[in-house]
Amino acid sequence: MRRAHPFLFLVGYRICKVSKESLAKIVDICRELSIPFREVEILGESAQLLIPFFSLRRLRKAAEHRNIALTLISSHGIPAILSRYRHRYGLFAALLLSVAVTVLASGVIWDIRVDGENKLSEREVKEILRECGLELGTPTRSIDSGVLENRVLIFSDDISWISVNIIGTVAEVEIRELDFSEDDREQTAPANLVATEHGRIVALEDISGNIAVEIGEEVAKGQLLIGGIYGDEESGFRYTRARGRVIAEVERDFELEIGRVKTEKVYKETQKCEKYLIFFKKRIKFFSNYRNLPPTCDKIDIEEYIPAPNDRYLPIGIHDTRYLEYEFVERELSDEELSALAYEQMNSLIATELADAELLRRTTECELYSDRAVIRCKIKCLVDIAIAQEIET
Repeated sequence: MRRAHPFLFLVGYRICKVSKESLAKIVDICRELSIPFREVEILGESAQLLIPFFSLRRLRKAAEHRNIALTLISSHGIPAILSRYRHRYGLFAALLLSVAVTVLASGVIWDIRVDGENKLSEREVKEILRECGLELGTPTRSIDSGVLENRVLIFSDDISWISVNIIGTVAEVEIRELDFSEDDREQTAPANLVATEHGRIVALEDISGNIAVEIGEEVAKGQLLIGGIYGDEESGFRYTRARGRVIAEVERDFELEIGRVKTEKVYKETQKCEKYLIFFKKRIKFFSNYRNLPPTCDKIDIEEYIPAPNDRYLPIGIHDTRYLEYEFVERELSDEELSALAYEQMNSLIATELADAELLRRTTECELYSDRAVIRCKIKCLVDIAIAQEIET
């Protein structure tokens, strides 16, 4: 059977089976008695259909009068659950308690949604909100959006605009961060652009200043590329700050040496942990399997909250802190492992050093020895070689 509509779970429903020949008669009975039915499905020589939980007795009685065999397959929904556990009074007490907690918590903030963050993380924005008086568990009646927004703007130097809307138990927060362009960050003192290394000029981009080189020209480290001085001794000099990107074809050489013996972190099988019940911002420890922690261990924190409709989460969950004990073990690498490690570290170094470069050609060689590996890499790439050098006036 296909999954029933979520609303049916609240009112309850039953799945019944009849013979394929009797299906039309059962449908006629449902229409006569105004019993809604759905999810009719033919399964070989039989058929199944879904009816409301409390309509089975009337339907079965009418079917017996017409000599139609109606078989109950299963019952679902809240009425079925209550009927199944009707003698477990502790469960009903817990259910009533949870309903009471939910009702009492309907007047506080259960979820904070942040939109518009870029350089700031969502966690940093929520920390700023907490300092200004908004966090999980804050009573909704005590929140004045206008006052809160002003507090945030005064408190944070990174937020230029904020809007806080309280919708039920959810605080929807939209922010805009201060945006400084690169030109605003640059100094205004007069400066030339000079080369940071030897290369062949291939492009000049967004240039502002007195161009001192040509496309295709070979330049040396420290050579003037774009001047920030205009004029001559007769008419006088005007000083500006040269700007722009000078793209050049350059060659870079990299070399790394990696030892054959590697120290690895090895975790032990046993894990120590502690568990907390989260209720809004309160944490209550209810489990722990250790007394003293070992001197070497990694800590891992995991939080899981109870899901709610519309991709929301209730401020009730479990916080699990695990401590993984480990020890350091030295191991000698095979030739394949040593070579793979050498290439991995070289790739990481190149990705870091040439993050803004365009690679044109790459040649790599790796030599293995009894105690180490030596890897060398020659790179030809396109990179901006211009750097500002202030003019002393």
